[in-house]
Amino acid sequence: MNYSAVIVDDEHDGAEALGLLVKEYCPQLEVKAVAHTIEDAVAKVTLHKPSVLFLDIQMPTGSGFEVIEQTRQLGYKVIFTTAHEEYALQAIRANAIDYLLKPIIAEELIRAVNRVTVAGDSKLTELLNMVGQIQTQSVSNKISVPCSEGLLFIETDTILYLQADSNYTYFFLAGGKKITASKTLGDIERLLPANFVRVHTTYIVNLKKIQKYIKGDGGHVVMDDGATVPVSRSQKQAFLKKLS
Repeated sequence: MNYSAVIVDDEHDGAEALGLLVKEYCPQLEVKAVAHTIEDAVAKVTLHKPSVLFLDIQMPTGSGFEVIEQTRQLGYKVIFTTAHEEYALQAIRANAIDYLLKPIIAEELIRAVNRVTVAGDSKLTELLNMVGQIQTQSVSNKISVPCSEGLLFIETDTILYLQADSNYTYFFLAGGKKITASKTLGDIERLLPANFVRVHTTYIVNLKKIQKYIKGDGGHVVMDDGATVPVSRSQKQAFLKKLS
């Protein structure tokens, strides 16, 4: 079965490179048009009614989600393209809608195209609702983190400290609650506000939730729940500077 596609990307070179990859590795897919702005994308998607839409998320003229909002009635499948891995993308993939990280490699492209062309009904409405929820939660000082069931939205003010465990991260929250997220501590760190500080290779603490700091080689901090968290020698000076 043959499928049609439209590529939306503000970077001309990136769009051209993706088109060449599609032509070489995905013969079942014919690129009908390329658009570099939100307005042009809406026009070309409306005109060509593609089976698959390759959609850049962040563009100078707006968000790629705007294209979906204006053309979702056409029922295409979406493959997002982006240079940045964000937690929202985990939810996008969970909704049977795929994404490609730039620079795009042939194997990932083939997998994504195969996935969306054999998927069931389009889930654009669910996707937009999900994105809206993520944006709303972000405004209300929450972060979204992936877990075994999907996504959890956690208020940062409830987080006491975090601990790394290989490819997982434990959240220790006020009230004695513990949550396991399926992301590394480094990935989680990029989502946290400035009052969260790494004090050890495997620990990040919320400065607002520290009761006291006890001196030592590196020392350790006592959190509001009474837990003690080690401070490494390498992180000690940076930690004390932020603490002061």
